[in-house]
Amino acid sequence: MHWHILGAGAIGCTWAVQLFKSRHDVTLILSSNERLQQLSTNGGVTYQATDGEIKTYKVNAELAEKNTPIQNLVICTKAYSTINALQSVADRLSSDANVILLQNGLGPQQEAVTLFPELSIWAATTTDGAYLRSPFHVVRAGHGETLIGAISRKALSNKPLSLSPSGDLTLSLIDDIEHKLWCKVAINAAINPLTALNNCKNGMLVSDATLAEKMQAVCREVETIAASCGQPLFEKPLYDMAVSIATLTAENYSSMLQDIQKKRSTEIEQITGFLCKQAEKTGTDAPQNRRLLQQVRQLSLIR
Repeated sequence: MHWHILGAGAIGCTWAVQLFKSRHDVTLILSSNERLQQLSTNGGVTYQATDGEIKTYKVNAELAEKNTPIQNLVICTKAYSTINALQSVADRLSSDANVILLQNGLGPQQEAVTLFPELSIWAATTTDGAYLRSPFHVVRAGHGETLIGAISRKALSNKPLSLSPSGDLTLSLIDDIEHKLWCKVAINAAINPLTALNNCKNGMLVSDATLAEKMQAVCREVETIAASCGQPLFEKPLYDMAVSIATLTAENYSSMLQDIQKKRSTEIEQITGFLCKQAEKTGTDAPQNRRLLQQVRQLSLIR
């Protein structure tokens, strides 16, 4: 199979290497000639495995404007870039193309289905850990699982997506992908904005009593919003789940805080912003999340 990957961040590069190792044709779609030159200078995608082994793979790359058809596409850009990314290659997608949207947050997935009803669109969420040491040098920090589910009518009615072989990626097709995305948004909403606003590691949300109280209030509110949308979350209270994950990742800086520090756009609109929109639709009170949304927006402008 030939896979095109749009979004050459840590997860995009990880997918590129693992599919390449499994003898798929793989092409990275890059944003500029400068990025193509970076990849060429690097000799390909350098992959550092969890056991420390480092190897460079000569993955192909091209710009979006190339006119060759795309059969299988993975979009793993930031959530706010999803629609622009899809639109940049829309005229290259074959009539039976599969599109996997692999990113944080909610909202862009539904928008993509509305804008491109003729496509087989799948949503995905992952617990794989990876980060870029430098452009096109990805370090695999941990092995998790990627859950994928159909979200467009065509994807639901078509034959299941073929995902094998796929290197050491653990990929699972599931029916309830929207619920899994809601659960991830809930956890991100509980942790990310507070760490971004308080410039702290995840563990501070547990060890600092004031922050722990704020996180608990946010969690209660998110559970109410989710319930109003017919999306019950975890068997345990959301706060317990958030505490567990914040403790497990105590020394980590959230992606939202890193984006703020590096003066990049955040995914606040696709996380807390999405929840606030759902609260408005259902008439649910959400003062804690609305406050966090406005504060992160302001912080982003200041930085």
